[in-house]
Amino acid sequence: MTKLGVIVLATPDLGGTYQYSLSLLEALRHAHGYEITLYGDPSNQDLAALGYPIRRYFEPRAMQLAYLAADALGLKLGDPFDKEDILIAPIYSLAALHTTKAFAYTLHDLQELHYPENFSWGQRTWRRSVHAHLSRGAARIVCEAQYVKSDIVRLFKLPDEKVFVIAAPPRRQTVAEINSAELKKVCARLGLPNRFVFYPAQFWPHKNHLRLIAAFKQVVTQEPELKLVLTGKKRDEYATVMRAVEEAGLEENVQHLGYIEQADLQAIYHLATALVMPSLFESVSIPIYEAFQAGTPVAASGILSIPEQVGEAGLLFDPLSSSSIAESILTLVSNPELAEELGNRGRKKIAAMTPQLYCSQLQELFAELSKMNAHRK
Repeated sequence: MTKLGVIVLATPDLGGTYQYSLSLLEALRHAHGYEITLYGDPSNQDLAALGYPIRRYFEPRAMQLAYLAADALGLKLGDPFDKEDILIAPIYSLAALHTTKAFAYTLHDLQELHYPENFSWGQRTWRRSVHAHLSRGAARIVCEAQYVKSDIVRLFKLPDEKVFVIAAPPRRQTVAEINSAELKKVCARLGLPNRFVFYPAQFWPHKNHLRLIAAFKQVVTQEPELKLVLTGKKRDEYATVMRAVEEAGLEENVQHLGYIEQADLQAIYHLATALVMPSLFESVSIPIYEAFQAGTPVAASGILSIPEQVGEAGLLFDPLSSSSIAESILTLVSNPELAEELGNRGRKKIAAMTPQLYCSQLQELFAELSKMNAHRK
């Protein structure tokens, strides 16, 4: 048995990286020949429910700074993972710089290369330093899109074979299929409109809410009964977006639900007329996959890695053009046959992304780590 340590540092408030971590752990339940131990928070019920042994492990920022500084000075600190044969970290762990074991980690994106204005100088410096050190120390790096791989290879001058592209399927939610009675209850409880376009996203600048609002003003001139439903906590650019809604005269057409629990979120996908994803940057968009699971048609940004993710299962638009966004929304809501066809394509695309397939790809990665580990001994 190969002892595999999984360093699980993502917390629920991290959103996509947390869901990614859980997807990886769920896929590993199909693995054979591995004795798996998690390094993370034993009180996390999502982790506990998976049934793996959990060793309490945290990496506060002060500890991360110490690990990073020691690595820069060529010093080795204690290895908290010395009982394992190989390691994988779904998000970065700086303690991994001090292990003697072969490890892989997931570098989700290098968004700061494309939108440096969305990051402070300190954030850009931290991200560059962290990934520069880890890209040298890691045996392999994992990402979810060819576009991200190109960024990683170019920025850190890495050999192509060091970076694995492995797309993680979304978690197989038990509520992925919901009966009509349950949908009606959720609809009534949340006060959802009869026909609406859905955009679940935090109010970060790159999520491009302002152009979506401008686009929706054009949409309602032709579809006055259609609504736009948003989620996300009231922080970051929330006030700016709501001010844009008022200035556009869309108070009756835009509904903000705030933070939504996962079960309700799945129901909203089923109830939505379409998902719109106008983001200016995504390595992988989990809402697109969740819409595919529900059979909800998708219109999304035709930039960076999103076309790779969507394929033929959705419409693509120019996210810098409110008219292009509006045109795609109107195409979906006014053409039910096309919407149904795209919904079916989305279901087929996501059905092919099974946890078993994902696990087999991870095991190919682990086999390489084991070979490299043997050479180190």
